[in-house]
Amino acid sequence: MMDLRTARMLTLVLAGLCGLLLLSALIQFAGYGRGYGWLPPDAPSDQVVAAEIDQTPIKIPPISSFTEVESRPLFNDDRRPTPHDDGEAETEAPPAVALNVTLTGIIIVRKTESTEELRIAMVRDNMRNESLALKVGMPLSGDQAGWTLVSVEPRMATFRNASDEKAEIELNTAATPARAPMKPVPPRAAPPGRQPPAAQKRDNTAESDLARRIEERRRQMREEAERLRSQRGNSPTGQKN
Repeated sequence: MMDLRTARMLTLVLAGLCGLLLLSALIQFAGYGRGYGWLPPDAPSDQVVAAEIDQTPIKIPPISSFTEVESRPLFNDDRRPTPHDDGEAETEAPPAVALNVTLTGIIIVRKTESTEELRIAMVRDNMRNESLALKVGMPLSGDQAGWTLVSVEPRMATFRNASDEKAEIELNTAATPARAPMKPVPPRAAPPGRQPPAAQKRDNTAESDLARRIEERRRQMREEAERLRSQRGNSPTGQKN
């Protein structure tokens, strides 16, 4: 149960609060604070007092006033400016390697309704001693990688390097394996006896040599076609015909 002393203290606190509220009501009733209010939207401009704004433009000091800041950089440990070597020589690009290839063959597939035009140059890299099949836009490999095939004509291929130097290589017919000509077989006479063994042996040797050349040429053509098919499959820009 609340004792008498606590009841008296609580009564005094509540009485004080009531007195403050009554005093605040009397002050408001007397008109204190009625001098402030919102202006109507159509109030004349002479009743609106705007704050004064300083419209003087800011003048940036000249760069010469920042000499001390430049002479003592904030982000350098020793607070000294970073030295600049104006005489530093620029790194020169290595000289372009001279083109050293031999054009051994040309393949041109004309454009049709179902296939795109294809131009391929068969070249031999004389520096690496290897044969390559290049489409237009493909570069060489190794030290001559700076040279790119830009055009292929029936008997000429044109290369260009990064320095915009152009080199035209003509077809080297001596490096192209020649197909063995087919010699007409003369009609055989009907001698009274059998052909002499020496003549028959020479005929057999010539036919064997001709068959061997034809088979060798067919093997070379199959290898070139297989290498070309492999390069077109591995190339990211290869197209399927």
